[in-house]
Amino acid sequence: MQEFRPENYHPDSDLWEEGEKKSAFKTPIFELVSVPKVSPDKTISGNFFKVESKDWVNVIALTQDENVILIDQYRHGMHSYCLEIPGGIAEKNSILESAQAELREETGFVSDDWEYLGKVSANPAFMNNWCHTYIARNVYPHPGGQDLDESEQIEVYQYPLNKIPEILEKNILHHAMVVAAFGLFFLKYGEKKK
Repeated sequence: MQEFRPENYHPDSDLWEEGEKKSAFKTPIFELVSVPKVSPDKTISGNFFKVESKDWVNVIALTQDENVILIDQYRHGMHSYCLEIPGGIAEKNSILESAQAELREETGFVSDDWEYLGKVSANPAFMNNWCHTYIARNVYPHPGGQDLDESEQIEVYQYPLNKIPEILEKNILHHAMVVAAFGLFFLKYGEKKK
């Protein structure tokens, strides 16, 4: 076993050779493609599948009194309601514009104070996209309220920031990208106790 040295880590070097990708299945939100690949030492080759999608955005929206804006919506994959933070596919001209649009559309709140927190890969074993997280501070209601997609029904809540670790621990907040977003947040800012 070797000692890991971050300064010597280069994830984009000595990559597998890729052939021409072929679409296997396409939907409005992702495309399943197959790609022939060969390992650098030529000992492994085969057809590998991956899901291609646009990047995603998440927003940790904070009120002036340190409450987090949470949303609750039905999720078809789990056949259950899911408590989350605002987010979605990055479809605007920039990641920030996409985050601002998701906050406004899903919650009816806006902010003039945005901070990029970081990104995580959704599942690099078979997905090609990133999920970016922003903090929106001092959010306030937009006069137009929510602007939901025709297939969305979203309830909006606020919850104290200092109590978020409790609902993470109880798996009330369990969406992996939401958990990752709060992980980035608490790594940078720590847990605030009141």
